[in-house]
Amino acid sequence: VTVRNAMEELAAEGYIIKVQGKGSFVANSDMLRLPIGVTSFSEDARMQGVSLTSTILKTGVEEIQSELDRRFFGSKTGGKVFVLKRVRKADGVPVTVEENHLPPELVTLEEEDLTGSLYDILINKYHMVPSNKGRRSIKITFADEEIAEALGLSRGTPVIESEMCVFDMSGEPIHTVKDWVRGDNDRYIRWYV
Repeated sequence: VTVRNAMEELAAEGYIIKVQGKGSFVANSDMLRLPIGVTSFSEDARMQGVSLTSTILKTGVEEIQSELDRRFFGSKTGGKVFVLKRVRKADGVPVTVEENHLPPELVTLEEEDLTGSLYDILINKYHMVPSNKGRRSIKITFADEEIAEALGLSRGTPVIESEMCVFDMSGEPIHTVKDWVRGDNDRYIRWYV
């Protein structure tokens, strides 16, 4: 996919506004309200007939570092989060680096097979049903050394970076997730970002 085609698609979907002689601008803001209902990357991949695998990069309880996590979890987690960072591969191709932050009591997730669907585990074992995506920011950034290596890209390659908050059915926070998605394969970008 070319940048021009990607920009045309973003304009057609209302995410950017093109102004003759001025350029292209993000419509309203970089925060998008997504529809109610949550599907996982694993579920989306299954629906597309894609084989999905994951490689775990990091798990463990850490101090909250981001303002997003501070606002999302508030004082409920004692200033800590359980971090699950993994590379997601579609048909063997690294597509995204995904970093989930969950309440620290979910450190027991380390005992699970985290190479599959996190949502399947949350729903079936912990009875946490992700039901609403909160606000999501999406922007283009450049892959640092870690992201580039994980995605098989050159350092400095543009990637799509997004952050999102996910709540359960009663509005309680389940997790935040930050993704770095490679932008050179539109087959996966369309249904992931």
